[in-house]
Amino acid sequence: MTEQTDQVFDVQDVAVLLQEHFGLPADELTPTTTVGELGLDSLGLMELTVILEERTGVDMHDRMGDLSASDTLTQVARAVGGSTVNGSQGHSPE
Repeated sequence: MTEQTDQVFDVQDVAVLLQEHFGLPADELTPTTTVGELGLDSLGLMELTVILEERTGVDMHDRMGDLSASDTLTQVARAVGGSTVNGSQGHSPE
């Protein structure tokens, strides 16, 4: 089984997933927007966790389980990035 260590998630990647799967408008998806401001409750966060697991192939429950409605998209991206990059630091290519 191979790990996907070359995939780095940032706020833009999380925003795209939220647009695709939840139909949220792009202009509401900023780094400082909170999960609660987007109308996502705990069930919405669970759904996002499943989507991210399917996309990355990495178990996200430990990382995403600590997130709440008061967390920002930046915090969500950090949680995902910590899981997919296995702790290494890096920047996504633009």
